[in-house]
Formats: sequence, C-alpha cells, structure tokens
Amino acid sequence: MPSASKNIFWLTLSRVTALTLLAVAYIFLFRYLGAFRTGQHQFVLSFTTIFGVIVDFGIQQYIIKKMSEEPDKIKTYFQNFLAIEIVLASFVYAVILIIAWLNGYEPIVFQAIAISGLGVALHALSYPFLSVMSANHDLRKVAFINFNNSIINVAIIAATIIFHRSIVFLVSNQIIFAVVSLSLYYRFVQKHIGKPHILTGFRTLQAPLLKKIMMSALPFAMLVGFSTIYNRIDMILISRMLGYAQNGLYAAAYKFFDLVAFFPSVVSFSLYPVFARMMAEDNHTSVRATIEKYLRFLVALALPMAIAGSILARPIILLLAGQEFAAAAPVLSVLIFAPAWLFIYIVANSLVISQLTKFAVIITGTNVLINIIGNIILLPRIGIMGAAIMTVASELIQGGFYFYFVSKKITHFHFSRFFWKPILASFVMALVLWPLRNSFLLIPVLLGFVTYVLILAALKFFRKDDLVFVKSFFRSRAPVTDV
Repeated sequence: MPSASKNIFWLTLSRVTALTLLAVAYIFLFRYLGAFRTGQHQFVLSFTTIFGVIVDFGIQQYIIKKMSEEPDKIKTYFQNFLAIEIVLASFVYAVILIIAWLNGYEPIVFQAIAISGLGVALHALSYPFLSVMSANHDLRKVAFINFNNSIINVAIIAATIIFHRSIVFLVSNQIIFAVVSLSLYYRFVQKHIGKPHILTGFRTLQAPLLKKIMMSALPFAMLVGFSTIYNRIDMILISRMLGYAQNGLYAAAYKFFDLVAFFPSVVSFSLYPVFARMMAEDNHTSVRATIEKYLRFLVALALPMAIAGSILARPIILLLAGQEFAAAAPVLSVLIFAPAWLFIYIVANSLVISQLTKFAVIITGTNVLINIIGNIILLPRIGIMGAAIMTVASELIQGGFYFYFVSKKITHFHFSRFFWKPILASFVMALVLWPLRNSFLLIPVLLGFVTYVLILAALKFFRKDDLVFVKSFFRSRAPVTDV
C-alpha cells in the first residue's frame, strides 16, 4: 500500500509550487483591490464557504473511512454519495441565494455570492470522486488537480488585474476549476471503480444504505460545520461590526495563515485513511509509532515558523500586501501562532476525527461558541486583534483536548520530550532575527533558517532513522511502520 509519507510528499510538492505562484498573485491582488474591496472579496468567500458545509454534510469523511474499511463496496458508496451530493448541492445553492437576497447585500456583493455559491455547489460534486482517490491512496493525481486549480486561480487573478475587473469576475475561478476538476476526476477514478455511471446512484439508491450514511455522517457533518464556522465566522463578524476595510486588513494577515496551513491539512488528509485502517486492524503499536514520528517533525517545523513569523510580521505584510495593509502586521504577529499549533496537533486531529468523532464534535462545537462570544466581546474593544486572539485561543483549545482524548482513549504517546530542543533552537534563532526584523526579508529568513538547523544539529536532534523516514516520501511503496 502506498505510504502516507509519499502521499504527503506529492500533495505538499504540488501545494508549495502552487502557493508560491498564488503568493505572488496575491501580492498584486491586494494592491489592486485595496483594503475595502479585499474585505468584500473575503466576506463573499467566507459566506459561501460556511454554507458549503451543508453540501458535504460530513459525508466525505465518513465515506472515506468506510471505503478504507470495506474496499469491496467502494463503487456502491461512491454512487450513493454522488446521488446525495447532487441533491444537496442544488438545495444549498438555492439557500445561499435566498439568504443573500434577504440580507440585502450591495449588488456587487450579491452578484459575487451568486457566482461563488454556484462554484461551491459544483465543487461539492467532486467529493465522491475525491473519496475514491483518498481511500485508494491515489493522492498523486489529487495533487495534480489541486495544482491545476491553483494555476486557474492565478490566471483569473491576473486577468482581474490586467482587465480591471471586479470581485464578481474574480470569484468566477471557483466555477472554472470545479468544472475542470470534475472532468479530471471522472477520468482518474476509472482506474479504481471502472466507469463511474453517474446516474446509476439515483436508479439504484439503497434506502437502508442512504439512511445509514446520513445518520452515520451526522457527527461528521456537525464536526465539519463547526470547524468551518470557527475558521470563517471572524471575517463575517468583522465585516458586520467593523466594516469591509477592517476585514480587508484582517484578511491580509489571515492569508498568511492560509498559505502555511496547507501542510497540516495535507498531513491530516493523508493520515486519515491510514489511521482508519490501523484502528480497524487494532494495530495500536503502529498508531503510536505514527503519532510520535510525525509529531516530532511537525514540532520542529512549527516552533521556528511561529517565532520567526511573529518577529518578521511587518516585513511579511509589507511584502505580501503593501503599505496600505501595514496595520495588519501586529495582527499577524499574534495570528501566526494559530497555524503553528495546528501543525503540532494535526496528527491527533486525524485520529480523533477517525475514531472519536463524537468527542471531536463536542470539542469543536464548544469552540465555536467560545470563538463567537469572544469575537463579539473583543472586536468592539480591540478591533481585529481580538479576532486574531480568538483564532489562536480556538486552536489551543482544540489541540489540547485532541491530545488529551487520544492519550486517554486510544494510545499513550510521548509528547513533551519533542519540544525542548526545537524550543532552544528557536530561542537562539530569535536572538539572531530580532536585530534584523526591519531588514530585507530574505536576509533574516536565510540567517534564521541556517541558525535553527545548526543548533538542532548541535543538540543532536537529528537521528539516523530520519533519513529512512525522509526517503519513504519518495518510495512508491512502504510498510506501515515506515509512515
């Protein structure tokens, strides 16, 4: 079976390449739109993303889990899932339009919501195809599709700027890459299930299976819904309470979160079916070894990112968005700790979602309430810094409880022992970066990186088996113990 490491490698390679291009595109887009129109754009995306949760209804994660556990029933699950998605996508798009109309948004915002919402609905139809690819660990092709979508995104951003188009044209990228993705997925899944026979799901829809899917997916639906809300509600609240311009400033800082948070999502997506299989086999030894192996590396990546990102927040914002967004630098200096902690707890996240879904729902639901209440209290008092503080607090709460429940209910694993060397190396790196915090960004980044790696090497952080682990990212096949 292809290793999780290799899947992570290909997904990461595609995302790093694509995000490099996107980062360049956003450098120009922020300057073209300015803070106010950036705020409108991000409000539209946040609005439609939250409603997009209903389209998935948590079914995707449940289906991936069942496909991994029952590979002989993959096509049956696929066809029923697709039939459900077609109905849900149509319903959700109608709801998006009705609610946007009832709220009386400005014409340009309403039009952008209509276009973006259609893209969300069409994109949802790719979930059944993606489930098949994930359950079969065929994520190299998923990486290709993700890269292709990013290229389309960059092209639309460039066209928006060159031809002086509005945010309505800008959000059309979602429709385009949804259609392209569906075309590619239709071809790729045939390796695993033969001809998809798209309409067969309606003709052979099994009522008992449908009921089982919907009922079993409900906890996943609540989990995905809560997660999406607490990740996006801040931008909606900022737009309503402080206006689009302040939302634009926050969006500039949050965009850096988006750019670096792809890696934890790749790790989670790749390990989810792996953990499902291990737990189905009652292989707790491999589960513990996998957690510790990935946790050690993710801690080593997360800590310097947080420290360096906080110190260099101003030059990062100036490079990413320009002088108009300089007020977002203090926000980024706090917000950067959210993706850093996400890096650390993402392995536990995969396991909790797979095996302790009800606990994950309770934790995330509570987090949503804390996040919303905190934003309502803090936004009028300290502005968008309040949203940054609540985002970090939400991630800390989520990760803390996930680690606790994995340790208590699945398997005990080592945690604190992985921190002290990266913490010490990050501290030394910070001493090097601080005097250079207003320098040209490339200089402190390079010096910080070299300093951090050298200190880790001096502390003998690196092990002989690390090379074996890295090589597993490139092998086409690897045993479970290699992950």
